[in-house]
Amino acid sequence: MVSEGTDDLPVPDLRTMKELCQPSLNGRGGPIAPITIQATNFGLKNHMIQQVQNSCQFHGLPGDDANKHLDKLLHVTQSIKVNEVTDDSLRLYLFPQSLTHHATDWFDRLPRNSINTFKQMAKIFL
Repeated sequence: MVSEGTDDLPVPDLRTMKELCQPSLNGRGGPIAPITIQATNFGLKNHMIQQVQNSCQFHGLPGDDANKHLDKLLHVTQSIKVNEVTDDSLRLYLFPQSLTHHATDWFDRLPRNSINTFKQMAKIFL
């Protein structure tokens, strides 16, 4: 009998490679839900992404400090401003750029369109 608790193993994805390679009519999408932005031609610029990636990468390894990572990310993104884009939206879009290795794998497994604010993202991350 398997005991219930925090040591439960994740359920493996049992889909075949053929099933995994089938295109989706809905597109892949990601965990971040579409956000209404007032700016008409907003897109993350290379310098924004590089600034985040060069300053605060989170690997998701044992011993990595998630709180410290969020503090660094908040500090870095304070200096990035885009007209008609809220700080919350900008941080939410830049957050995945700060992840690598195991942390990226974790992020990619989050449910599609399940995150609407940076505060919600931070809560899930911690």
